[in-house]
Amino acid sequence: MTDVLNDVLNDALLLTETNPVPFFAGNGKSLDYLKSNESLVPACQRIGDAGKYQKLLMDPDLSEYIIGRIVVNERDTVLPAVIEKTHLPREDAETLFRYVIHGSFAVNRAHNFVKDEKWPHDVQMLNEFAEAGYERLSRK
Repeated sequence: MTDVLNDVLNDALLLTETNPVPFFAGNGKSLDYLKSNESLVPACQRIGDAGKYQKLLMDPDLSEYIIGRIVVNERDTVLPAVIEKTHLPREDAETLFRYVIHGSFAVNRAHNFVKDEKWPHDVQMLNEFAEAGYERLSRK
């Protein structure tokens, strides 16, 4: 049963796609660039066009499991990039990474995992907020 759920989640979250550039607040990329290069966007934001999985992703009983799958899939790519960008020790970078994943999931859940008219605004605002935080931490 878990294998089937994992296969469905991998497809829903596009976890089988390669993510060549670690995501950090869009890596300074414009929202238009991110829209046309979905692999640069975090897993829980890439799924906004996959309506067939909306009920699964909105299931409150599965939220922690889904977030855990995202964490496992994204950690090896994103965590080293967070460390490089912020110069934080690994333990602190892990805390920041989990915060970003959980927050991103919560915002996308608030949008019902649909890229509605407000979604691009929220993504841009959160990207700017996160980028400012990364810059501030790197100056410590």
